Amino acid sequence: MFMLRVSDGGGRCRIRDVKWQFKGKTPGWAKLLAGVLVLNILLQIATAYWIARWAPIQTDLVHSYRIRVRGGPTYFVQPWLGAYSDYGLYLGFVLLALFVLLLWVNRDQLERIP
Repeated sequence: MFMLRVSDGGGRCRIRDVKWQFKGKTPGWAKLLAGVLVLNILLQIATAYWIARWAPIQTDLVHSYRIRVRGGPTYFVQPWLGAYSDYGLYLGFVLLALFVLLLWVNRDQLERIP
């Protein structure tokens, strides 16, 4: 269900409580993509928390990826975790854009709720 509220000061153009839903059941791709998007957000928060709390500040053979924290020390993590920490935000934007694109492609399955 989506909501859009737009109102200007003049009161001429008002769109309030525009809600959309799928006709019938929600498709599996929408549930899956929404779940992956929420999981990505939670993992980004957990990664930021973990790096600031438990990552070593000296490099070794396993922890070779450098994470610089503004106003703080430089941490070293495993390369896969560092890459996810750096690029996970962009992954969230890609997932959101994919979700909007799939909604637009399947717009005939959406109906507006009065």
